[in-house]
Amino acid sequence: MLGIRLLLILIGGFLIVSLLGYAISRDPRWLRFAGLGLKGGLALILLIMLVYLVERLVMVI
Repeated sequence: MLGIRLLLILIGGFLIVSLLGYAISRDPRWLRFAGLGLKGGLALILLIMLVYLVERLVMVI
């Protein structure tokens, strides 16, 4: 669980750095990086939730 939290913190940091880069330079490539980071973070959260759901379903059976 600690590794997952660290990965989510790194994705959040990447998102913040990307948005700060866009705010400073106004280069749209920073927004593309921020979008990729956001999609990756959301995919990771969805994957974690699915694993948690399967774990709960296995415990019930």
